[in-house]
Amino acid sequence: MNDKLNIWFKRFLDFSLVVGILMEVTVPIGLRKAVDITVATMGETSEYAAIHENFIFAVVSIMLAGAFALLILYELRKMMITVINDDCFIQENVTSLYRMGNYAFAIALVKILRNFVYFTPAALVTAGVFLFAGVLSKVLAKVFDKAVRYKEENDLTI
Repeated sequence: MNDKLNIWFKRFLDFSLVVGILMEVTVPIGLRKAVDITVATMGETSEYAAIHENFIFAVVSIMLAGAFALLILYELRKMMITVINDDCFIQENVTSLYRMGNYAFAIALVKILRNFVYFTPAALVTAGVFLFAGVLSKVLAKVFDKAVRYKEENDLTI
């Protein structure tokens, strides 16, 4: 049962990565259409009006955050392969966790900086979530690093 869950989750990550890449490349077109429709129906008072006024900055910030999110998915996918192969306590996973922490901090920074151009509460909440995720990832990396060292010591003694 556990192997099926791991395989299912890895396939879910594969699917998410493909969908994420498709979404990433369509951001400029999709955002333009969404903003135009919303501003046309809700007027210049909607929060989309700020995106309309800062469109290039909005596209760049969304695509940067999206790129870092895709990198997180990629690292998770690599880690799931090691879980499926029953070899998850390896240095590569420690490196992946450190990287995921860096990517999460980068997303938080992009969202915080974006609030200086145009503010939305959702961007602030997103920044908080990714700051927390970044810290959690760094802590897990340290835990995994210790586990890898213990495993390597045990492997040497056997």
